[in-house]
Amino acid sequence: MLDINLFGSTSFSVSGKVLRTELGQAGRLLACYLFQYSGRSHRRERLIDLFWGDLDPDRARSAFNTAIWRIRKMLDQVQPDGGACLATYGNDVRLERAPFFEVDTRKLECVNPRMLSLIKSNLTGFSEEEELCSALDCYTGPFLEGDDGDWVLQERERLHNLYILGNLELMRAFARKSDFERALAFGRQILVTDPLRESVQRDVMLLLVLTGCPADALLSYQRLRSLLKSELDIAPMPDTSQLQQEIASGCLYSDIESRICRHFGTCSVPV
Repeated sequence: MLDINLFGSTSFSVSGKVLRTELGQAGRLLACYLFQYSGRSHRRERLIDLFWGDLDPDRARSAFNTAIWRIRKMLDQVQPDGGACLATYGNDVRLERAPFFEVDTRKLECVNPRMLSLIKSNLTGFSEEEELCSALDCYTGPFLEGDDGDWVLQERERLHNLYILGNLELMRAFARKSDFERALAFGRQILVTDPLRESVQRDVMLLLVLTGCPADALLSYQRLRSLLKSELDIAPMPDTSQLQQEIASGCLYSDIESRICRHFGTCSVPV
């Protein structure tokens, strides 16, 4: 099995051993593009312009053809005649999906509207939730970290948003089940990559209280206030400051059930 890792540090590996491809920078990006959009057809001239646009036309076409040959060679290393999956039809280039290679970003595609709708409606079972958890574990860093082409940035933002949405809905789903420890873990995962998402900061503060750590919730607020001041020169939102005051004074506990429902929706188990 060829494992293509496009999150964080890019790599192509078999059984944990990284393949030597000699693709070069532009060839590597072409391979990543084809794997990310496998199953789609691409115009040859667009690919040449996208990855070798700084070269004269003859050199660019030659570099493109060499890269295609090397990608096919890499596929052949993993599966006999695996390179046949990468086909050219006139002016079109297409990498067919195949069972002998797996792209980490494809796993995150299960974070789709249908899955999110099922989670919001509490209609998922254990297997679906675990499938989504496994997909989120694949996110080890930004898509093609270190590269900054327009297509990379667009795909990076799309995949990051899927990651955030998946964590957000699982946080809410486990909170509604009163599994506050697990809900907290998903909230913290969001804040690792998006610490300025203040609504999630409030959710995490509440979850810290619900897991018996009100002092940590207050500390979390202080860190957020310092971060907002240093990054944006603003203060926390009124809702966040009010939550901090309610935690510090202890009055939060007098209406904790309604607070949970406002943050996460109706809980399946009374608190």
